[in-house]
Amino acid sequence: MATTITQEIPENSHRAGRIIHDADSHITDSFDWLDQYASEYVKENLIEGLISKSLPGIEPIVEMADKRLTGGSPELTEGLKSNIFGHKAKMNQWAAFGAIDKKERSEALDIMGIQSQIVFPLAALSRFARSKDERVVYEGSEALNRGMADFCSADDRLLPVGFISQNDPEKALASAKQGIEFGIKAFWLFSDAVNGRAPSHRSYDPIWAVLEEARVPIVLHIGSGVRMPSEYMNTGVERKLEGNPFNLETTKPKDVNVLHHSIERWMTCMIYDGVLERFPNLKIGLIELGANWIPAMMQNLDIGVKELGKFDVALRDLSIKPSEYVTRQVRATPFHFEDAGWCLRSVGKEILMFNTDYPHPEGGSDPFGDFERSLDAVDATKEELDHFYTKNFEDLMGL
Repeated sequence: MATTITQEIPENSHRAGRIIHDADSHITDSFDWLDQYASEYVKENLIEGLISKSLPGIEPIVEMADKRLTGGSPELTEGLKSNIFGHKAKMNQWAAFGAIDKKERSEALDIMGIQSQIVFPLAALSRFARSKDERVVYEGSEALNRGMADFCSADDRLLPVGFISQNDPEKALASAKQGIEFGIKAFWLFSDAVNGRAPSHRSYDPIWAVLEEARVPIVLHIGSGVRMPSEYMNTGVERKLEGNPFNLETTKPKDVNVLHHSIERWMTCMIYDGVLERFPNLKIGLIELGANWIPAMMQNLDIGVKELGKFDVALRDLSIKPSEYVTRQVRATPFHFEDAGWCLRSVGKEILMFNTDYPHPEGGSDPFGDFERSLDAVDATKEELDHFYTKNFEDLMGL
């Protein structure tokens, strides 16, 4: 059940008198979180995944969270609540307010002034999704989808993200239907080709039809595709890190420049091969992938059709320009450290969405302020701000 937002908002803030939605957040699923929803077979075959108990420095992180959640650090809890984005403990994803406990998450939305929030898993997906055992993949997907729906079940402002594996198109279709029944509001997909099939392969059309009818979008997120291949990290010199031991680095500097590569390939297939033509109400969210590359993608998509696609009959059958499919059906989250104002001016008002990446440190200590300063620098209009904070999210999520 939704609760009333009570946070006092400054008069000159973009938030004043405006509904704010958050297009990117996470739960911090603990090491055994998935087990409580999984079959015995899946539990026996899960791997450690992205974040494991063997990671250096992980023990004090988890101990801090356990102590706080069991009432052992009331001063830390109050500190988190009083400065929910900026408190230093936000750098500890486990200890952050609402990272694990769903009742806390509802209170966190009140504190933030957030009306609705998309909620992704953190590491559970990596424990099964790329398994070579398809039973593990699909039963693992069922467990993840049950768990995410359960975390968000008590507050309709929390919109859970599930997962669909496209390894087997028929099983993927069944997984999508099942997830929708659980209450999943968006489905995370991998962006790389699967088992020799393009992302736009006709065998997936029944999945797109189900999602379109249910008004449940596809979301691609950091981790959807290959980032910087491991070979490019091998320089012959050991990489040294300094800094906060409570910030677990999962995105490396070299990754930032290539996050979108597999996403662009995926988008090219979905547009050029007519998926967005055949399913005009299917929505796509590009989350935690940045946005300053999107203007170039839109231009390149148009160039590909106009200059290089003259003999391709399928491309001639597209009813609108490729960039217009992006405007019509794709919504994206800029990073708070990007020039969101420049991105807005480059792609138009229909695409960008506010986001916090809560409780991850990559979301910054002042996401509202960072976006406000960038958008104010280009004199964003009330209509543009309404789209950024409210309307584009509602269009994506079918609200």
